[in-house]
Amino acid sequence: MSFITQVTISIVIYYIMRISMKNVRSLYTASLIAAMSYVIIYLLTYDLINLLPTLHFMVTGLSLLFIFISYNEIIILERKVRKIKKGELVGFESFSVEKNYKIVFKLLGLGLIFLSFALLSGFSMQSIFTANIIFKSLFTVIAWLIYVITLVGIKYFNFPIKYATRSLFVAMWAVLIAYFMNSFIVS
Repeated sequence: MSFITQVTISIVIYYIMRISMKNVRSLYTASLIAAMSYVIIYLLTYDLINLLPTLHFMVTGLSLLFIFISYNEIIILERKVRKIKKGELVGFESFSVEKNYKIVFKLLGLGLIFLSFALLSGFSMQSIFTANIIFKSLFTVIAWLIYVITLVGIKYFNFPIKYATRSLFVAMWAVLIAYFMNSFIVS
């Protein structure tokens, strides 16, 4: 089973859990179960040959998983906001847009932390610094700068969390695409 297949299975598990549970904590529970399922699937598929490559692929998969979870939550929030703007308030319990956007912002930060761990484990696996690892380092630093600037904008300059989360999400996708396309460009 390939790495992408394992991430995809975990994403499907997340969707199933998220749809089947209807309580307030369903986002946290579904995210935790999806992350644990990815780790379990990975460990069942591959033997623990070396600790460092196993750790590298685990944190890379978890970063992808949390970015996809964030994407799903942004789509859900946008649909709910559109329904509220149209006046369709039937079926909405206490819905706090700001609180949910803050949760997605934290999920994106968690995805960035896992991406940084993937970079660090990649550094320790490389004996020489190639152009590939240098580009990945640059992209990770850019992602951290975007996250910190967005966080400072929210805290001190009253940047709306909704636009900050959207901007950060687009920036994270751009960094992730550049991160993975770098391997194809360099080779």
